[in-house]
Amino acid sequence: MDAVVADQNRTSLVTNVNMISLASYTIAWGNGVTGDFDVEVSNDYIAPVGVQPEQLDVGTWVPVTLSTSVSASGTADTAFIDIALTGAAYIRLKFTDTSGGAGTGTITATLAGKVS
Repeated sequence: MDAVVADQNRTSLVTNVNMISLASYTIAWGNGVTGDFDVEVSNDYIAPVGVQPEQLDVGTWVPVTLSTSVSASGTADTAFIDIALTGAAYIRLKFTDTSGGAGTGTITATLAGKVS
């Protein structure tokens, strides 16, 4: 997610994490962002050919149980989500807007991964 407005539910682009055992998200959001962040994984996602990246509901996506929930409550802040030893093939970040469409701030999230 690159400076997307938090006025509706948002989903990041899908990242192939085959051969990556450790992954993490750094998330930053501005004032006016209200909602919850979740990490989802899939083993059966197949990137559709010729389809816009926004259409990411292909495959079975399952939320990862995080040790701590990550939520934005209207004030600018940051968060770090660490995903250790994932066996999943694909990963994405999901933001669920809880403002009823009134969100005004932006969200930026960066994914990093490495082999342990």
